[in-house]
Amino acid sequence: MRHRYGYLGFLALLAGVIPLPSSAIDLGEAIALAEKNDPGLASAQANRDAAFENIAIAKSKLLPQVSFQGMFEKMQYGLSQQQPIAGGGTSSAYYMMNAYNNQFTVHQALYHPRDQIGLDLGKQQAVYGEAKLAAARIDLWLRTTNAWLDVLVAVENRRLYVDTVKTTEIAADQAEKRFKAGDGTREIVIEAQAQHELAKSELTEATITLHAKEQAFQLLVGQLPEDLSNGHLPNYEQIRMGISSKEDLQQLVRDVNPDILAAEAAKVVNQKRAEQAHADRLPQVDLIASKTWAQNDTIFTINQTYNMLAAGVQMTVPLYAGGGLVATQRQSEYSARASEEDLRAEQLKHTSQVEMDWASAEASIERAHSAKVLWEAAREQKKAAEMGVPSGVRTWADVAQADTLMARRGADFISYAAGVLRSQAHLLSSLPVTENIWEPWVAQLSLLSK
Repeated sequence: MRHRYGYLGFLALLAGVIPLPSSAIDLGEAIALAEKNDPGLASAQANRDAAFENIAIAKSKLLPQVSFQGMFEKMQYGLSQQQPIAGGGTSSAYYMMNAYNNQFTVHQALYHPRDQIGLDLGKQQAVYGEAKLAAARIDLWLRTTNAWLDVLVAVENRRLYVDTVKTTEIAADQAEKRFKAGDGTREIVIEAQAQHELAKSELTEATITLHAKEQAFQLLVGQLPEDLSNGHLPNYEQIRMGISSKEDLQQLVRDVNPDILAAEAAKVVNQKRAEQAHADRLPQVDLIASKTWAQNDTIFTINQTYNMLAAGVQMTVPLYAGGGLVATQRQSEYSARASEEDLRAEQLKHTSQVEMDWASAEASIERAHSAKVLWEAAREQKKAAEMGVPSGVRTWADVAQADTLMARRGADFISYAAGVLRSQAHLLSSLPVTENIWEPWVAQLSLLSK
């Protein structure tokens, strides 16, 4: 039976590809690492920062505009003169002249309705950017939670099949020994060996799956200082979400959901653009003050300088722009109307999603409870088989068969138990992570996974 022990050595080598530290990374640490590594979140943060600059850009158009314009030239003048002497003749002379023109201007908007509305528009664009960043953080927390649970599920499954391989190996050894002693048949030996081979293949698959899940987890968080091979799937029965009822969750979603807030900001942005389109037909009034000093020498005027101070009010009245203003106004009104419907659609979508997610979370608990009962029943069957071995009522083949059934039902329960936690995470994904619901939930999972 040396090949069986060699196989376990191979599994140990395969598992050795995955580091085995003394403690496992918890969910809170994983999320913190993912926030530093995720390119999607970094992009959302940059877009948020860019959106905030719209406020300064819009405000600048209402503040004084100061400019300076300067020009300096050096010019050469040529002068030719006919000489009144016998035989005629000419005399020529060349002169170098200086010229400059400098102007300092202060331009202050007094009445710019379009730019005044633009300041409100810039503030709403910043709100939109902030909401999209909040949505990106929710998405990252949800992806990290699922990846973390994927690894823990794979860890638990591998533990199940390690025990099954040991049990089926003992059963195969016993069947072969009994056959050599004249007790039993070749069919029993072959069946026991086949059962052992099946358990080994399931353990191999579980080990490879664990490695793949850890690699995916590592790509998400950027590094894996401590793996999860010695972690445990948190007991879903001990987890509390911090939401008392579906109605409370619906109200929170209506008030703070980032997608809804982004849709509201987009609606206001389009409304402000419609107001700007109306304002394009209004006059603009500016205060202008300037100082000009210049020199423009000629051969007849040398070193004459000019200084001028000016101040006044400028009014610009749009009269006709080829019909473009009217078309722009209609277009902005249509866009504003569309954004109102987009907001309603977003609100309906999230209301429906909460209903479905709440029902799914409740159903997942029932499925997990049923799977747990089946798993406990299989565990009792294994105990009964083990108790019957010393008296000869049962054999190790019976124990192996019961252990295989227990492993499969255990895998089902682990999948359903993780499904409860995934359903809870999906429910929470309707809320920003800054709400005092996400973090306590994450802290519970981190503590119970130790």
